[in-house]
Amino acid sequence: MTEKGRISEINGNTVTVVPEKSVSCFGCMNQECKSGGGYITAENSNALPLTRGQTVEVRAPGVSVFGQAMAALLPPIFGFFASFFIARLLFPNAADGVYGAIGIIFLFATAFLVYRIRKKFPPGKAYTVTRIIG
Repeated sequence: MTEKGRISEINGNTVTVVPEKSVSCFGCMNQECKSGGGYITAENSNALPLTRGQTVEVRAPGVSVFGQAMAALLPPIFGFFASFFIARLLFPNAADGVYGAIGIIFLFATAFLVYRIRKKFPPGKAYTVTRIIG
């Protein structure tokens, strides 16, 4: 995930960036900016000569973004299949629709649980400054 923004503060190797508003901001309805104060904290691991007011590009590694996506998507899927098959063991004479309904209920319950856990313990984004734009 790549973001562009203006440097507002430099503290050693850590840089605070105010992101530019873009189309990607519509995806989360600016919830990330509102909860984090509208700032991105990034590491200057490339030792670029940075100054306040510069426009830079910061990037989160694809592995980190993929891991966060899997942590959000896989538990509800596993919740569905686990509850579907457990319901088959507990209620062997029920109709298939009952098993599906129980699976869907647990799919949404697990998704809500993941949502609540992520709200309480948000994942850290390991942004790094990749280049100076202006």
